Amino acid sequence: MNLTPLLEAHWINAILPELVLCIGGMFLILFDAFAPKARSLTGPIAVVIFILCAWSQRFVAVGTFFGGTYEVGGITRVFDITFVLAGILCTLLSADYLEREGITGGEFYALLMWGTVGMMMMAKGLDLLIIILGLELLSICIFVLLGFQRRLPVSNEASLKYFLMGAFATGFILYGTALFYGATESTNINVMARWFANPDVTITPLLTVAFVLLMAGFGFKLALAPFHPWAPDVYQGAPTPVAGWLSVAPKAATLIALIRIFHAMGPVLPQTKWMTIVAWLAVLSMIIGNSVAIAQRDLKRMLAYSGIAQVGYMTIAMLTINEDAVASIAIYTIVYALMNLGAFGVISMLAKNQNDPQTLDDIAGLGWRRPFHALALAVCMFSLSGLPPTGGFVSKFYIFRTAVQSGHTGIALIGIITSIASVYYYLRVVYYLYMKESAEGQTRIDGGIFATGALAISIIGIFLIGIWPTPLFHAASYAAHLLLAR
Repeated sequence: MNLTPLLEAHWINAILPELVLCIGGMFLILFDAFAPKARSLTGPIAVVIFILCAWSQRFVAVGTFFGGTYEVGGITRVFDITFVLAGILCTLLSADYLEREGITGGEFYALLMWGTVGMMMMAKGLDLLIIILGLELLSICIFVLLGFQRRLPVSNEASLKYFLMGAFATGFILYGTALFYGATESTNINVMARWFANPDVTITPLLTVAFVLLMAGFGFKLALAPFHPWAPDVYQGAPTPVAGWLSVAPKAATLIALIRIFHAMGPVLPQTKWMTIVAWLAVLSMIIGNSVAIAQRDLKRMLAYSGIAQVGYMTIAMLTINEDAVASIAIYTIVYALMNLGAFGVISMLAKNQNDPQTLDDIAGLGWRRPFHALALAVCMFSLSGLPPTGGFVSKFYIFRTAVQSGHTGIALIGIITSIASVYYYLRVVYYLYMKESAEGQTRIDGGIFATGALAISIIGIFLIGIWPTPLFHAASYAAHLLLAR
């Protein structure tokens, strides 16, 4: 078999970040096996490997590779940096958490790296099968990471729930892919784009079923309503740093994959009601996510419902795929990684039985006992609610502005109203931090230098993007232009 046509020049440079993470993960497992007494060094080594992955972006070859199934460009670099940022923050937060829980191991960081490789495959895949392969690699890593605290029933329950629901979601995506293949005679997104661009194309009910199946599968991965019920239970039972990583990075990978698919379908979307389905998913997510979050006292469940609403905001920009929409989604994912991982990071420092919920009462008076950690959580809450001068305000502004400019004023108005409503439960956390007295036997905060460093990165990033967003927006817009100009 001649593989030469599938191996273009500089193909190894195209997958350099993925190679760094794959080799780094294998090295950490071997290091843990042969040097068990130095197990505490696996966390710092993992951070170095992630930094090397980010640095390797300088040498990545831009173009289409592996027979037109893998594309590396400006937008994939932006999302790669988002994945690596989420990986670094999760690693820093996990180092102290795993040591406190007595479950430190090189395989944890290896799974984190291999999951990041899966997300990179999803972002760069120009073929639905490549996207599905990346999704399955990511899902397998998530299954194991969710149940990493295997002595805890809630952790095992979270892993099992995600596994069962994920299997159904994958089935929907595969069946939808099969139907699209039957219609377009290809799973390659570029070939599908040419097929949809044909003026003689007829949109049959079978194609609508295929789109619905794809959206059901990807809707599960995004935790869009009504595919969201798994999220609160899984986040609550998962190791807290893993819950933070799960709430951010896989969603970013799914969004860039959907951007490619929607862009390919662009010529026929005005003739169909397909985007109406997406609009309803966004509206339901914003309303249900924010409404139910108000009633939550468990911090992880509150952030789970908050995440459902946040991905609803991002979905608004998907209704019209243009440069501003893609750029605003890219910026939102970066900011969301900073503020949501920062919030989960503070919760991960609550030193208590992980079978018990982490509630608002656990952080009462934290502002006076641990000022820096309380400040970090408060900043993340301000940013999640969209208050200036935080990155959350800027990212929401770009999303809503894009929706209005694209003619989706009604949906943007719903997003603004629900965002205003969310201020209540976000600021309720701040109220407990500074205006509620801590009870006797209050849960202590146990955070080391690595976790504190992660929180510092989050705070600096949130304010830097909030005060000076122009360079990031210009870079994201240029990358989006290159993607959509194909």
